[in-house]
Amino acid sequence: MAERPLLEAVVFDAGGTLVRLDFEWMAATLSRLGHPLDAAALRRAEVAGRRRYDRSRGHQLAPGELHSPLGSAGDTHCFFTGMLEAAGVRHGLVEAAIAEFLEHHAEGGLWGKPMEGAREAVAAVLALGLRCAVVSNSDGRAERHLAECGVRDGLEFVVDSQVEGVEKPDPEIFRIALRRLGLPAERALYVGDIRSVDEAGARAAGMHFVLIDPYGDYGAPEGPRIASIARLPEWVAAHFTAGAQGRTPIR
Repeated sequence: MAERPLLEAVVFDAGGTLVRLDFEWMAATLSRLGHPLDAAALRRAEVAGRRRYDRSRGHQLAPGELHSPLGSAGDTHCFFTGMLEAAGVRHGLVEAAIAEFLEHHAEGGLWGKPMEGAREAVAAVLALGLRCAVVSNSDGRAERHLAECGVRDGLEFVVDSQVEGVEKPDPEIFRIALRRLGLPAERALYVGDIRSVDEAGARAAGMHFVLIDPYGDYGAPEGPRIASIARLPEWVAAHFTAGAQGRTPIR
């Protein structure tokens, strides 16, 4: 059996990984606009937004422009459009809904709920002897949102694209985290939910990667994936050897 690679750190995405969209608020907003929809249906449709975002093209950020929560490689508007259309929202309401979503995000943050199992997953990864950090495309509020959602504890630091002036999928933002950790790329795993941003950037930086794919239908290319952040500790234990000290298999 092939020897499992040595792992010393897990670096997390923030939105869609440790924190999630407030599907409950979004569904209530759609209902108020005239399209009754429950949060579970909207959540199921979110993967269509990811696919649409991956196919889209963003724009070059102007000096001083705030970074979008998904980054500028794709079009965040396409993300929401894809999700809403997959949820059956009629065309006439899509633009009105997106306007309210973005206004809510500007005021307080739309990715405002802790991902189910995130706190426990970070604690379990730490218990394996691994270090934890975050690399996020954000507008300067990533660390604040993580703290407000109760998932900041255990993270050594948060690399925020707005603060650093570089965003995923540029491998440099991942290298910033690796330099702070003092680790080579092959000793770190990145966990994220969007292929064109998280997977492309982490792999370009030379890191291991695993995709959060709740329903297993995100699509090609194939690669490591888990259904939820709660499954991360057991997946890590099955695929890596822990830590720089004992170099014994994770159990």
